[in-house]
Amino acid sequence: MVKKLNYYELLEIYPAATQEEIDNAFRMALYKYHPDHNPDRPDWAHERTAEVVEAYKILSDPIKRKIYNFQIFAHLKEEVEERKFSIFQMGEKKKFNDAVQDFKEGVELYSTNKANSLLKFQQAYATYKLHEAIYNMGVIYASANKLQEALHAFKEAEKLAPENIHYKKVIEKFQELMRDIDRARKT
Repeated sequence: MVKKLNYYELLEIYPAATQEEIDNAFRMALYKYHPDHNPDRPDWAHERTAEVVEAYKILSDPIKRKIYNFQIFAHLKEEVEERKFSIFQMGEKKKFNDAVQDFKEGVELYSTNKANSLLKFQQAYATYKLHEAIYNMGVIYASANKLQEALHAFKEAEKLAPENIHYKKVIEKFQELMRDIDRARKT
């Protein structure tokens, strides 16, 4: 899976940056990466400039920024924890291994095709109730602004793995995000 670009790092600002700081960083980054200032690497400069514009669009919109910040916190799980099976559970072990294969394919597809990635996580979850798979479904739903589906997926992941403290924190932060979005929409 390709590592996702961090917009704060790209603009060289802190996550607590003000709108004025974001605007200034955007102008500086445009100047820095503009193709006219990088004639020896025009393709790289165009790509980097497009990334800077995308970063600015996200970070300068309060709601999109809150969703982006949540996505940094609730990142995609890339591994499935091992499960132990007894000799009498070989059918379950086969289901688990099949689900893990679908899960890995979902992780690989995530950066290029979220819809197919979501399908793979759904297949993995249907084959064997992997809490990592339904959690990843929640991450994808959140990025698609399907808030109720995301919350349901995160809660289901927590039910399957109640000892996982991260899931509890994700649910709390996500509910806070939903309240912030509701308040912003009402104003």
